[in-house]
Amino acid sequence: MNIIRRNELSGELEKEQGDTRSLRSVVVAVVRKAFLLLITPKVRQKACIVFFLWLATSIIYYGVSLNSFNLSTNLYMYTFLSGLLEIPAYLLLWLASTTLGRKRTLMCLYLTCSVSISVLTALIMLLEEVPSWAKMVLSLSGKMAITAAYGLVWYYSTELFSTKYRSRVMGEANMFARLGSSCSPYINDIFGEVMVWGPSAVFSLATLAAAFIVTLLPETKNKIMAQGIDDQPEHVMEHVPSRPEHDPPRTQYDPLRTQYDPSTTQT
Repeated sequence: MNIIRRNELSGELEKEQGDTRSLRSVVVAVVRKAFLLLITPKVRQKACIVFFLWLATSIIYYGVSLNSFNLSTNLYMYTFLSGLLEIPAYLLLWLASTTLGRKRTLMCLYLTCSVSISVLTALIMLLEEVPSWAKMVLSLSGKMAITAAYGLVWYYSTELFSTKYRSRVMGEANMFARLGSSCSPYINDIFGEVMVWGPSAVFSLATLAAAFIVTLLPETKNKIMAQGIDDQPEHVMEHVPSRPEHDPPRTQYDPLRTQYDPSTTQT
């Protein structure tokens, strides 16, 4: 009886150990999938840069949109013009991204936003009374630039990664963007109570940092989007070959034929 009891206890112990190992393996697999972009060397740097860009862009976009109270401007006119200026922002974005490329366009947009908000911050710090129209023009100029940058970050991020990582990058980048949009009201309220120019200073510094970080990313204009499933998507992104004026003769391929047939050659 003691032998049978001992065997039963041994079997139960082995089963518990097996369940523990199984649970541990599941937890490890979940953690590895959650941090896949950070533990994959070939995409780690680009992923971190893209996450920061989404975070900073979201903070600035919503922060500037909600900063009318600290600027002491007309709330309704500020909100109306803020939404109206998004139309020319997207039109200029389409023109600039197709001519200058994604990287240079995004850098210019970030720098434009940083300069506009930095000038606004300096005026508020140095002058006792800044005209309302000046504050509105400078703030909305930065809002127009960051609106275009927000649109560009969306499709620039998809062009930087291969199919294996693209959907994961967009999902996690949107998570950072939602984190930034949640922080922006607190930046306006907390810093705005201490220093009126505090929120504008934070937004200008964040935009300037984003402009410098963009320089670490590659250009994707006129390049084929990476489709491979390996860990080196940048090797797939090559320049699109231009079509020659006179195409050489091409051979039609028939999978049912085992030999080459000269009669199928096109001239």
